[in-house]
Amino acid sequence: MRFLTFLTLLLTLHFSFSQNYSHSTIPEELVKNADAVVRLDQMSVVVKARNLMVVSSKRVVTVLNEKGDRYVHAYAFYDKSDKIIRLEAKIYNKQGEEIKKIKRKEFFDQSAVSGGTLYSDSRVQFMKYTPTNYPYTVEFVKEYSTPNTAFIPSWSFVDGYRVSTEESNFTFSIESGINVRYKESNLEPYSIKVNKTTNRTNYLAKDIKAFKREPLSPSFNEFSPTVKIALDQFHLEGVDGTAKTWKEFGKWIYDELLVGQDVLNPQTIDQVQDLVKGVDGPKEKIKRVYNFVQDNTRYISVQLGIGGWMPISASEVDRVKYGDCKGLTNYTMALLKSIGIDSYYTVVYAGSQKRDFDPDFPMIQGNHAFLNIPLEEGNDIWLECTSQTTPVNHLGTFTDNRNVLRVTPSGGEIVKTKVYLDKENYQLTKAEYFADTDGKIDGRISILSTGTQYNQKYRQPSKSKVEQEEYYKKYWGYVNNLSLQNISFKNDKEEIIFEEELEITAENYLSPTEEKLLFAPNISNRNLAIPERCRNRKRELVIFRGYLDEDEFTIHLPDNYKPETLIQPVNLETKFGNYQVELTEKTPGVLQYNRRLLIKSGRYAKEDYESYRNFRKQIARYDNSRIVLTKI
Repeated sequence: MRFLTFLTLLLTLHFSFSQNYSHSTIPEELVKNADAVVRLDQMSVVVKARNLMVVSSKRVVTVLNEKGDRYVHAYAFYDKSDKIIRLEAKIYNKQGEEIKKIKRKEFFDQSAVSGGTLYSDSRVQFMKYTPTNYPYTVEFVKEYSTPNTAFIPSWSFVDGYRVSTEESNFTFSIESGINVRYKESNLEPYSIKVNKTTNRTNYLAKDIKAFKREPLSPSFNEFSPTVKIALDQFHLEGVDGTAKTWKEFGKWIYDELLVGQDVLNPQTIDQVQDLVKGVDGPKEKIKRVYNFVQDNTRYISVQLGIGGWMPISASEVDRVKYGDCKGLTNYTMALLKSIGIDSYYTVVYAGSQKRDFDPDFPMIQGNHAFLNIPLEEGNDIWLECTSQTTPVNHLGTFTDNRNVLRVTPSGGEIVKTKVYLDKENYQLTKAEYFADTDGKIDGRISILSTGTQYNQKYRQPSKSKVEQEEYYKKYWGYVNNLSLQNISFKNDKEEIIFEEELEITAENYLSPTEEKLLFAPNISNRNLAIPERCRNRKRELVIFRGYLDEDEFTIHLPDNYKPETLIQPVNLETKFGNYQVELTEKTPGVLQYNRRLLIKSGRYAKEDYESYRNFRKQIARYDNSRIVLTKI
């Protein structure tokens, strides 16, 4: 008995010393440029059968400051199919002493969805902890089982920018004889060890320093080390599936998740058919159906992977008048089918940061669903079914220019969404200004926007007057004492053009100096943003989206004043774009200011970054140029 007591004590002491979470034990190079340090990120995934997967994990994170709080990741999503076996957390202070233990029953448990009851089975348990001091450390342990082997957890060895990794250990085991596919990306630069046997693969990484964010760099997933895993045969929500190719995977989605979900009640079909009665051509019919969806439904946010992959039936969305992206996309598809127009459910990685489906690695991917409608003339139409305001065929920066999975009755297809050319992302600003001898300037401004520049503007009419004024005062933040008299908008959803009309006044815009006035002729569109300095840059320069700005300002000078000199014409030509400015005297006392700025999208060598930065510095300098007005 004494021996057993001694052995227990020995093991306890070994365990406590083997997990030293003191801040002082973190290597100095891992603290540098970091908001958090992942001390240990360990996961074991065991596929015991086609419909049984057990996942156990332990994650230890030392949070160095408030910005590092988001890397704790102490939560667990689940639904009625999943079983959480273990869930607990411990909090340690700077010295590595345990100060709090959080048991499973103390985790908050709530619906993973707000605003609807269709997805009440989707839930999340999460830890709430408010630190009183930094640094602190969280040890989070989770274990769960699920029949849904379609979702093999992907593994990232680095969580993001400004977080380092002391140890990352991922093990995948297969006990069912199913063929497994692996996609390993960017492992070699980080000396990640891989140990593979017939049924088991282990990845081990140590001491990965925090990545510094570099302006205008590639997407994080392009250069960070990751592993993706997929099974050729899997199970999802009671349905077996096979996915060796995208065609095969798309066919499974169509046959098992979409077929039968498009049934509508006869009254709704009659209503929609009446909407398009007498209408020629598919485009107008599509527009009317899309407007019907926008006017009669609302969106609730549920990312793919939560709430299952099968959309709620069209009849159920029709009844409750709301749905997530899957349900609303399927509902719109069913409405179009009822009037004889074929459309295709499409899965995408949505977000302003472009992310492609991997054409060479079929697996469940994406975080959003929307609708594709191929027309006979070869021009696809895209519908964002979750928005009550987005025009037909406007993708903006949310889903533009990326590989997506289109699901058809014959199978899946990787296709590319609409690409906005640089010159399509267009803004034209016209203005007429009147300056007086007290330095005040009054003006009437008209702004026309298309493409992604439309995307930045078209929600303005739904905002309050206070919000609108805040927006313009920030947009023209270089103009002091700005007052807005009138603001009006015109949103042409047919041509996807947004127009703004404004009347402004700015006191003391012209600065007196002796008997002269200093005046900056670019009143309405200064581009003053200069990318920050980036010494020892490591990654390419990427301009994801280009644009074209054109400006035409007519400026009436104060009475009895004339320009001492005019700005000399400017014409900058670079590989990144071009910039032109011209200031002329139309008639005595009236100046004409014309400006054109084209920024070209593209990928450039890291060595080009400083040249691009110098180009933007020149633009900012010329946009800020002032002239001297003298009395006649």
